[in-house]
Amino acid sequence: MPKDEFDFEDPLELNGIAFLTEEDTTDAMCECFIEEFMRMGYDASQVLALFRNPHYLGMNMVLEKRGEPFVRDCITDVYARWGRLANLPALNSQNACQVPPSSESSLETVPAHATTPQDTLTDPMGAPVPNLNL
Repeated sequence: MPKDEFDFEDPLELNGIAFLTEEDTTDAMCECFIEEFMRMGYDASQVLALFRNPHYLGMNMVLEKRGEPFVRDCITDVYARWGRLANLPALNSQNACQVPPSSESSLETVPAHATTPQDTLTDPMGAPVPNLNL
């Protein structure tokens, strides 16, 4: 069978499932993301950039749910656990991601010429993330 076709009967085919739980697994998930990318050679600022990138859904969900100070503390803790120094840029009010008070506030339109924190997103290698208008 060609590899681009999915075979539901193949026991060796990789399958992902969602596992619903009432337990909040955000902390463990955050540490796992950080450790995974740290072990692949990313520095702390590149890992933080991944959390800010909306295309990394799980990482960005942690940032939006817990805020940037929490993510920065986790990055520092995980890097320290592995004996590495986490050099992160100073946190300022423009970089801090706050949880929106309601879903209606996230529907506001932003003028195309406005500078937002998303305009400064970078991919893990430092290149600017393209602004996609979907």
